[in-house]
Amino acid sequence: MKRIKFSIPISLDYFNAFRGFLEAVEWGYGDTYFLLGSDVVKLVEVKFREGVKPEEVLGELLEIPYVKDAKLIPKNGHYLLYVRANLLHAPLPENVSRFFEVQKRGMVIFEKGIFSTEGFYLYVVCEEGLLGDVISAVKEVYGARVVSVEDYTPGENPLLKLTGRQFEVLLLAYKSGYFDSPRRVTLRELSQMLGLSPSTVKEHLRKGLKRVLEEVVE
Repeated sequence: MKRIKFSIPISLDYFNAFRGFLEAVEWGYGDTYFLLGSDVVKLVEVKFREGVKPEEVLGELLEIPYVKDAKLIPKNGHYLLYVRANLLHAPLPENVSRFFEVQKRGMVIFEKGIFSTEGFYLYVVCEEGLLGDVISAVKEVYGARVVSVEDYTPGENPLLKLTGRQFEVLLLAYKSGYFDSPRRVTLRELSQMLGLSPSTVKEHLRKGLKRVLEEVVE
């Protein structure tokens, strides 16, 4: 496996709708995302610049036509930003299908994104045999340049035993502070973020935690 670090210019048209948000943020880290039907759910930790009012930035995000929901959850002096957007109406690059074509041929994981005043960086993990195709696709779609390529060896991770939906629910619950004491989001809020009923979310949490514990304890 290989991990590639890309530098992506934030002058792209795709970022125009988020220009005000990007200018208000000092740094962002994580940029985890997953798909729910035709929607994409993104989670990213952000710290706003001094003097910026987070609630005003959130209001601007909610005014973007294809953004269906957005929340800011306080976390250790900064925030976890949750955004749910409709992919069918988002101004994605026309050739973004290149990503899906490559992903059909093997494992390609968009691991995380990091952005700051210095620029936007994307980390992608892929099978060694797909390295050239992944680099070509990201360069073509986003005009990116390769910063580094390194070997990547995934360890035994109990999360790999989860179903896709169990992983998504556990990830969002953990990152949004559902397991914190006191909790920073309720089960109902979590279910609204996922577009699922509270009972369904509770069941995914129960089964997901049970499976993780089975892998760790046994």
